[in-house]
Amino acid sequence: MEYSILVVDDQPENIRFVSLLLKEMGLGSKIYSAPNGKIALDLVEKVSPDLILSDWGMPEMDGLEFLKALKSSNATKDIPFIMISAIKVDADSMKESFDAGVHDYLKKPFDKLEFMARVSATLKLQNAYLKIKKNGEEIANQALLISKQHEELLKLNKLKDKIFSIISHDVRAPLATLDGLLEIFSDEEIELDENELKSYVTTVKTEVNGVQSLMDNLLQWAKSQLVNEKTNTTDVNIHDVVQEVFSLFHERTTTKSLDVYNTIEDHMIAQTDQNMISFVIRNLLANAIKFTPQGGKITVSSERTINSIVVSITDTGVGMDEESLNSLFDDSNISTKKGTSGEVGTGIGLILCKELVEQNQGELSAKSELGVGSTFSCMLPIN
Repeated sequence: MEYSILVVDDQPENIRFVSLLLKEMGLGSKIYSAPNGKIALDLVEKVSPDLILSDWGMPEMDGLEFLKALKSSNATKDIPFIMISAIKVDADSMKESFDAGVHDYLKKPFDKLEFMARVSATLKLQNAYLKIKKNGEEIANQALLISKQHEELLKLNKLKDKIFSIISHDVRAPLATLDGLLEIFSDEEIELDENELKSYVTTVKTEVNGVQSLMDNLLQWAKSQLVNEKTNTTDVNIHDVVQEVFSLFHERTTTKSLDVYNTIEDHMIAQTDQNMISFVIRNLLANAIKFTPQGGKITVSSERTINSIVVSITDTGVGMDEESLNSLFDDSNISTKKGTSGEVGTGIGLILCKELVEQNQGELSAKSELGVGSTFSCMLPIN
């Protein structure tokens, strides 16, 4: 192994002698020298030595001051340091040196074999230390990764359990309703007038729409959990996407006599994944329809900033209190709530919307006032 070694001494002949011994040990390819600690500090930053051999008594900055300066910096505190001195050889001086962090101590004059043994031992200990440190860091990184994966698994398991709970309630309930209606339709003894038949058909549509929305959300959630899912970013005309979603909900808005407006200009282009954003707008509009009473109003508008387009869906619905608003995107607190006409929901749609918007480098936010209505704003990047 090739080492970089710094020799610090105010006597040139001492530097030459130590350098000769290092070369004799096969360590002479990168030997640097300095006449005092002050100059040596500047040199350490440039050459990053693997070992420092330093005299104690030197002008401007002595060996002990140099050692303490090295130990005060995270970048240099682990460099092995051998102190060499002819004057500071008493027990108190040696203790002071070791307390400051010196790795070994040589008294002048020293024996050639002793010098070689001390240098060799220090380098071996340093190599062992660096190996242990590296392994320790790798183990710490692995432990951190495992901890994060464990937290993610706990989170996903909790969400999975909640979803199964939602499925058991929000799928079984409408299916039970549909089963009951089919029993009525198939019973020849039950005669239904036109108004009763229309009412039952409306109920069937509501229940089927709810189950369909639930299935869409669950499938999208499953897709979003795939590790390698990629966003297909293209130029997306937001006005056209909103208009297409409007057509999907025409029957629902007509049934509830809702006025819906798409005020987005047709040149509003965002850089995003069209399928993901279409899903987001469908969910947000479905929520607006769900919580807006008969005869209400829903407006989809946009605002352009320097680097983004902000798409807002505003309704005149029931609104939310502060507590509900604060927990809106909390996947640990998924809850269901029926709409103004009995529409069912899962509570997972908004969390999915937030995830998908963020995957497209955007932001989803909401503001609401109880009894007044809500506005959901989706910021999408222009480029």
